[in-house]
Amino acid sequence: MQHTLIAWMRDKPGVLNRVAGLLRRRNFNIDSLQVGHSEKPGISRMTFVVNGDEHMTDQVIK
Repeated sequence: MQHTLIAWMRDKPGVLNRVAGLLRRRNFNIDSLQVGHSEKPGISRMTFVVNGDEHMTDQVIK
């Protein structure tokens, strides 16, 4: 099942790598990824579309 996850992160080197690593460790396949600036300076918005069951998605959200 596809899920869309949106996260706001500090705009610093390595943050995307850490988030992608979290998804990899949970065996998610990233179907789509978009990163851009948010309304707040220094904060980026990341939108992921992933495949996984609802239980797996709940684990990432926690």
